[in-house]
Amino acid sequence: MPLLDPSRPSGPIPGENFTSDERNYPWHRPPDITNIDEAIDYVSNVLTTTDDGFQYMAFLEAGISVAAVTDMILTIGIADGKWSIDFAILIAGPVARVVTIMAKSYDIKYEMGTDTTRSFVSAEAIKKFAQGQDEASDAVAEEIQDIKDTAPVEETGGGLMSMASEDEQNAMLGYGIGDDVEPDMEEEEV
Repeated sequence: MPLLDPSRPSGPIPGENFTSDERNYPWHRPPDITNIDEAIDYVSNVLTTTDDGFQYMAFLEAGISVAAVTDMILTIGIADGKWSIDFAILIAGPVARVVTIMAKSYDIKYEMGTDTTRSFVSAEAIKKFAQGQDEASDAVAEEIQDIKDTAPVEETGGGLMSMASEDEQNAMLGYGIGDDVEPDMEEEEV
């Protein structure tokens, strides 16, 4: 008997997904959490009272960025039906902040994972490359090196949040002006 019998396909029947009961999956039902405060409390509780928190800290210690760990936490929450995809995007910043606070408490050096350097190549170099000329790869390499040499070096990390004042950042992260406990908003050395 052959391993694959072409007369009896084993794949799903086209349209079979329309006949299945969608309530079987948590992400097909309304989310359990729709309030930002409840979501942050839930994440904080999971990170501090379960073994998952130690696993995420091990990821950070192994060199995985805070952005990747936050993505893991949020994706698992989506799969478990805790929140929707859109809501996960809204709570990504505060969840990342909870992860960094926890990493600081364990004295774990971490990387945020948001620093990306982009290099742009001129249209002339792309045309040479598309025409298949031998010097195209050298021209691209030279242009990338020129861009790296002339690019200004930012020490602040940049990003969308760096454009806002500290008060605006606190407001975006949900910290009130009159709160009893002010978070440590100083730049961390990584």
